[in-house]
Amino acid sequence: MYQPGQKPLPKTTVPQLRSLSELWLSKCNGEFLPSRADFADEDLRPWFGNLLLVDVVAGAQRFRFRLMGTSLVDAACRELTGKFFDEADISGYEPDVLEDYAEVIRTRAPVCKTRRYNPVPGTFMDHWRIYERLLLPLANDGSTIDKILGCSYPLAERPRGKPAS
Repeated sequence: MYQPGQKPLPKTTVPQLRSLSELWLSKCNGEFLPSRADFADEDLRPWFGNLLLVDVVAGAQRFRFRLMGTSLVDAACRELTGKFFDEADISGYEPDVLEDYAEVIRTRAPVCKTRRYNPVPGTFMDHWRIYERLLLPLANDGSTIDKILGCSYPLAERPRGKPAS
């Protein structure tokens, strides 16, 4: 089991993601993972627009978007709240997205990845060509991961509707 004191937080290049991972670490209690209830809305306010909360369901075999921040809805060009990943059109992103979430479950630890894409204009996340995503495990009982708190920031964008270069 991941114990916060045993392993460093993942490397991040975006300062906001580093701050969020430090907040998550401050909510850990020894070997126990924090729950969503450990975070007041006021705690998360600096990241609201870029936050994502995902339910882990069916024995960690499926994931459902519980909440999407406004910046993520804008970037995705659609609202995905309430949809399971396999019901949402995340064309071109699904292998990386699913692997990153599965890694959080497998390692029981935070995961931060920089992802690069060259999507077709007008499709899912078409203007976030490079972004950094932090995923943090949450467990209502301190042990069984039932939610993942995510936060993403673009590192390179292209104007909407412009062809990929």
